[in-house]
Amino acid sequence: IMTAQEKKVYYNRVRRTCKLHEIEIVYDGVPKMYCAVELVKDGNVMFADRALGRKPLDIDWKRLHEEMTDYGYKGGIK
Repeated sequence: IMTAQEKKVYYNRVRRTCKLHEIEIVYDGVPKMYCAVELVKDGNVMFADRALGRKPLDIDWKRLHEEMTDYGYKGGIK
């Protein structure tokens, strides 16, 4: 399980990379109770993290960042 600090690092990397490549971060649900987060480009869901069952989603920003990097979306890292 990731520490809050680790989560913040990867969230910021994902956010900056999304900004650089014009990818929108779309949350499904209300704050603290998200059931999904999707990274959308030109109307297509490129990457997503979804909750299983009725538990709130613990967003895996590290996995999203690694998937984006594998797909060729690099940059946005300070």
